[in-house]
Amino acid sequence: MLDKDFIEELKRLSVEFVDDTVQYVTDTTLHLALAIFGYVLFCVIVYFATVYLMKEYGHLKTVKKVLFVTAHPDDECMFFGPIILKLAQRSDCQMFLLCLSEGNYENKGKIRKQELWDSCNILGIPSSHIIICRHDHLPDDPTVRWREEIVANLILNHVESLSIDTVITFDKAGVSRHQNHVSIFYAAAYLCLEKKFPHYCRAYVLESINILRKYSGLMDVPISFLLSSYWYILSLRERDTILAAMKAHRSQYVWFRKLYMLMSRYTIINTLKEIEIVDLELDLVLDD
Repeated sequence: MLDKDFIEELKRLSVEFVDDTVQYVTDTTLHLALAIFGYVLFCVIVYFATVYLMKEYGHLKTVKKVLFVTAHPDDECMFFGPIILKLAQRSDCQMFLLCLSEGNYENKGKIRKQELWDSCNILGIPSSHIIICRHDHLPDDPTVRWREEIVANLILNHVESLSIDTVITFDKAGVSRHQNHVSIFYAAAYLCLEKKFPHYCRAYVLESINILRKYSGLMDVPISFLLSSYWYILSLRERDTILAAMKAHRSQYVWFRKLYMLMSRYTIINTLKEIEIVDLELDLVLDD
């Protein structure tokens, strides 16, 4: 039989181990909670400082005529809402929207076309500045990569005819990796590499981010400051305008898009990067 003293010692050690474990978990949880609270407080402070004290800090400075190139009706408010709304507040800036499809994936092209007019009216893009393409080779389909030469010609034609000085579109990840989005980037990249854009025109892309940042809302503000060259951040009241614009897309405003609009940082933060030829050449080398 086991010695009585040994059993008592074993019980004592077991109790100490449990007490130490509970204390460790409690301390760790407390420190983690304090760290999270501290970061949230820091984010809120940075956010309000940015919105109310540094209103134009980090914005594009020489923009006069902007062409947003999107793939579908609702891209303008789901992804580009903050920068569109901010530029709409400037009296010295004209905005144009080139939407490369009617969004006919579910045979709702006519409905979505009208919804785009309604959304842009809320965001501040004049109806006369909205161009919607209907092209047999540019179907609304998440699995179809559009031919870059077709997209490039459409972009270039509108840049030249409208004397556009700034083009803004998706980056190579297309925010959601939608193949239609990605096609637009490669078309714009081609125009930059071949130096086909007029000398006065510069091209920028909306930065894609990882899923954790994508759904972190204003918690992403400090990271955006650190990692991005240009950013546009909305106040909470301005964000309500983005939500109203998305509601204008009634045929698309289903439950998962409602969640997206509530949680996505793209409804409150846009970060941009200029398309640089050096970066494009490096990407091509890495792809090879």
